[in-house]
Amino acid sequence: MPPPLSGAHPVATVARHRRPWWRMLRTWLLVLLPIAAFAWWGVEYLSRDRRPIVVGLLHSRSGPTAESEKPLLEAEILALEEIERAGGLLGRSVRWVVADGGADRNSFARQAERLIREERADVLIGCWTPATRKAVVSVVEAADHLLIHPTRHEGMEESPHVVSLGPLPNQIVAPAVAWCRRALAAKRFFIVGGEGVWARAAIALVGDQLKETGAEIIGERLISAGGQDLTGVAREISVAAPDLVLAFLDPASAAAMLRRLREAGVRASETPTMLFSVSENELRAMPREDISGNYAVSSHFQRDSRPLATGLAREGPGGGRIDSDEAFSAYQAVRMWAGAVAAAGSADVPEVRSAIRRQSLATSEGVIAVDPQSLHVWRGFSVGRIRPDGSVEVERTTVGPTRPAPFPATRSRAEWTRFQAGTPRDPLPQRSSPTAATEMGAAP
Repeated sequence: MPPPLSGAHPVATVARHRRPWWRMLRTWLLVLLPIAAFAWWGVEYLSRDRRPIVVGLLHSRSGPTAESEKPLLEAEILALEEIERAGGLLGRSVRWVVADGGADRNSFARQAERLIREERADVLIGCWTPATRKAVVSVVEAADHLLIHPTRHEGMEESPHVVSLGPLPNQIVAPAVAWCRRALAAKRFFIVGGEGVWARAAIALVGDQLKETGAEIIGERLISAGGQDLTGVAREISVAAPDLVLAFLDPASAAAMLRRLREAGVRASETPTMLFSVSENELRAMPREDISGNYAVSSHFQRDSRPLATGLAREGPGGGRIDSDEAFSAYQAVRMWAGAVAAAGSADVPEVRSAIRRQSLATSEGVIAVDPQSLHVWRGFSVGRIRPDGSVEVERTTVGPTRPAPFPATRSRAEWTRFQAGTPRDPLPQRSSPTAATEMGAAP
């Protein structure tokens, strides 16, 4: 038998040089994991939605309300420009399409349809009058879409497809009347309102409220927007000598009313008028002898302690940085929608509609929040005396926002629904007459 070979056994040599299985696995993992991660990133990158998010802005750019709606459109575009400069939303750019609804409710409906079907808008923001809003709501509901309405709302209406940022009568009218009873000891009221549904709803709420407190309405007149001679109404007020005049009028009609009252010898020091639909911006365009000493009501007023959002206030005709509550609401409407998109992680309408129910914003007015049940927004309240320069010296403001009540507790929901059904359809706005302030467009 031959002697064994010197040195290590061949099998032992192979076993000693073979790498352990776990080291081989680690090597493969170090190679394959970066490849897999890169492949995953590539698939995600290629499948990412890079289409712009489209916002449809729907306002009157022509017709009698164009001047009133212009500040709202400017505020909405300002907010969208800020979002785009900050990098857009969800890594996507934001594009906006402006549509002119004119003065006709049918035109608003057609433009809403075009924005949804042709422009592929992910949301609609806009409308001014109740008539145009209702026309657009019908389109939005049929398309299972979303409208964010920035201006005041008369209530008596809810829709899962509509978020309303404007104050309701229970948020500014009811607390204003309560303040008048308490602070001014007012018991006898004369009411002058427009023919629109907002004024009618506000007047109905005031009537309910005064009945419960023992006060009374000694006179009530509804007038057409901007075009009616108010001399006769001013004489009635002079004779009746109420403690306070409540004016639910558009800015042009309010300017004409205050002028006629002064000419009729009604002095603000004895019989003040409280304005519910006029901003500081519009007050500054009115003669100081007409406005000084009267009162104005809003969700908020601009003042040094609570300025409007940076960049939103503009130089007014009387100097100083001023803006309207409506423009403020329009600016916040865009921010509220953007917050919902970020929270949902998607611009798809159903996801945004769900997320927007939980949205709130810290603003110069305080915190405003969407009520998840009604989709109206919690808003604040302020009342103040008008200075000669058109600014407002605030005398009362709420500590926190007031919950929206589209159907105020003074009547049942069914009663408010019947009231709305019996309210005449809003007339088409008319251009202001020469007797009114020429710089102001007629509001609803």
